[in-house]
Order: sequence, then C-alpha cells, then structure tokens
Amino acid sequence: MPQDMPPKKSILMTPDPYHTPGYLGYCPQFKYQIGSTFGNTTHRLLTNPNVAASGSSVLTDTFPRLSQGVDKAAFIRTRTASWGDQKLTEKMVPGYTGYIPKMQNHYFGSRYADTCGSAIADFESDQRGHTAKRDHMRTLTALQTGKLKPDDSQKNLITASYQTPLKPIARQAKPYYSPGSLQHIKSPYRMSNAEAKKNFMSGYTGFVPKARGLMGMGYPVVTNAALCEFTNEMGKNRTLKTQPITIKRETKGKMETQAIYPEGSGLVPHYTGHIPAQKFKFGDTFGHSTYNALKIGTGMTPQQEAIISVQ
Repeated sequence: MPQDMPPKKSILMTPDPYHTPGYLGYCPQFKYQIGSTFGNTTHRLLTNPNVAASGSSVLTDTFPRLSQGVDKAAFIRTRTASWGDQKLTEKMVPGYTGYIPKMQNHYFGSRYADTCGSAIADFESDQRGHTAKRDHMRTLTALQTGKLKPDDSQKNLITASYQTPLKPIARQAKPYYSPGSLQHIKSPYRMSNAEAKKNFMSGYTGFVPKARGLMGMGYPVVTNAALCEFTNEMGKNRTLKTQPITIKRETKGKMETQAIYPEGSGLVPHYTGHIPAQKFKFGDTFGHSTYNALKIGTGMTPQQEAIISVQ
C-alpha cells in the first residue's frame, strides 16, 4: 500500500499515506495512540506492517495523473471529433456552472481554462484506459472460448496462465482462514471450571446466573464463582436426564424437635407462647404454674387439673 503513494511533497508536510484531521472513518489501533498529531499517527498506523488491516486502502492519489508532453488541446479535439457535439471542449468559458469531471479537489492555482483543460484531458485518458481494458477482456474471453482465432499480434498481446473453462482439481474448495481476521473468543459458558478466563469483564451489563447472592468480591471473581456453580448445576441436570424416573416416594422419618413444654421444670418467665389452661391458674409463680404444663403422666388434661385446683 505505501509504495503506491506519491513521493513526499515537502519536508514540512506529513508523508503519504495519512488521514487529514476531521476524518471520521475507522483507523485501526488509533484509540490506543497518544502524544502525536492526527496526521503522523495515522501515517504510522497505515504503514506499520504489525497492525492488522484489511489490505486495501481507502486513500487515493490526490495528484492529477497527466502524461508529460501530451498536447491537451489536441487530445480534447479528438474527443470532440469522436463523440460529436460536446459541452466539454478545449475552450471552456469562465462562468460555466455545469459539471466538469475530475475538476473538483484535483486542480488548484491555475486559470479556469487551464484547469478545465487539464481535468477534461485527464478524464478522457481514464475513459480510454477503461475502454482498452474492456476490449482486452472481451478479446481474451473470445480467444479462450474459441470464438476468435489468435493471430500473431494477439499472441503477443494476450497472455493467460490458465485456459478457461478451468478444470476442478477438488470436489470442494478448502476453507480459507484469514490470518488478519477477528478471532472469536470462546464463550465463558462453554469453558471448563479450570480455565482462568471463565468470567465476564467489569462493566458487563448482561445477566449472570447464580451471581445475585454473591458479594464482597471483585466483578471477575464474582462472575467466575457464579459461572462455575452454574456449570456444576447444569452438569447435574444433564446427569439426571439420563437416570430413570422413580414413582415411589421415599418415606422420611419425623424430625426430632426440642420440646416446648418440659416435664421436669416450668417455663422461663416472659414466655409469650400459648400455655394450656394457664388462664385458669393464679396465686403461683410463673415457673410453678407452668410446671409440666401438658400434665404428662398424671392421667388428666391441663384443663381438668386447673378446674380441680380452683375447687
């Protein structure tokens, strides 16, 4: 790419290629560069072989591609003679408001007539070059398909490495992998728990399963722990899918709970729970009145004993 650019115009100007200040397109690695002007920075990035780029430049040569020693007036007259009445002639009058190809942003510092002559001659040269390439391709196609027999002059002018139609050497083309293309990173969900990169970067705003209850750690540590727990749970679910379904419910024994009403002592004062028949008792301390509150082993209910004690 750099060798296609014109030579440096002056030691005071930035060498080509470079982007002019105000360019809003993409420039690789530009956001990581500091401490230099826009032109010098883009020139260094565009000419650095270590920077991954597309290989095709969006910049074009700003110099007019005019052949030295060509009579522009005669060149334009041949255009007029071949195309008939033309608005673009060798003598353009100042004040003409129509469109003149290649005049804008290509020629400066000359009279209107000279600028128009150079632009029209340059445009005509490009048109003839495109026409010659088109005729060359048509002739090449006709020769390779057998529609045209080559003569001695065409044998010297038309060259091709392979004759069409090309013969396939394989059933399918091999996949092409560009070394400069973006390499897709493996998703953290598909990584194993042993991989160090099984996390999300700080600033990620998406949903992270199992991360709501984790706190007090950095975001990468939290997401790593949450993703590892999620991976383990998904592994268990995949294992359960392969196991048979059992219809019989397992019998579970009763849980042993601590007794609320002790048999050998009373309850602690300020106990606010329900005590059977406690509202019928009076004249004793709270500990004595709640002694063996359920009256286990006496053969009477708490209500019956409360009635007897009142009588």
